[in-house]
Amino acid sequence: MLLSEKTRFTALWLLSTISTVIEDRTLACPFFFPTERAHDIALPHPARLPLGAAWRGVCQARSEQSAPNSQELQACNLGYAHSCARLPEKRVCDAVRFGVVTESISRVAIQFVLESQHLPVAHGHLEYDRLGHMWASVHPEPRVQHMAECFLRSYLERRNSVSG
Repeated sequence: MLLSEKTRFTALWLLSTISTVIEDRTLACPFFFPTERAHDIALPHPARLPLGAAWRGVCQARSEQSAPNSQELQACNLGYAHSCARLPEKRVCDAVRFGVVTESISRVAIQFVLESQHLPVAHGHLEYDRLGHMWASVHPEPRVQHMAECFLRSYLERRNSVSG
């Protein structure tokens, strides 16, 4: 049975919202720009983190980029960092969520959801061409696209370690 895009979006949002209520650890800060994996940050269940693993990076919430400390990195990796002093008062969203929708030998389709006040404000699909090693569709916001790339990297590494 094929589901409509709206039905798939609603299902993904509901499932991720349920996990947010249970765990409140399923989103990444929309101003976080990951730069490298962080194996030394003590976060529970690394594979369940929004980007599939803990990451170090820079905060791009203001015009000057700054490197968050270890405690701040937890909020960057988990999203909804309302206590963060860098967080702009006016913003399009509070958090970004990613999920693999379909996967084949040749493609990986990822759905993204931008959330504000724990509600979706935007969503869409990104598609990665596994054979060409390139994105077939990209997000117009470079920071969100980069986060999707980090999410996909973590996802594929985890899949390869399980199957390999």
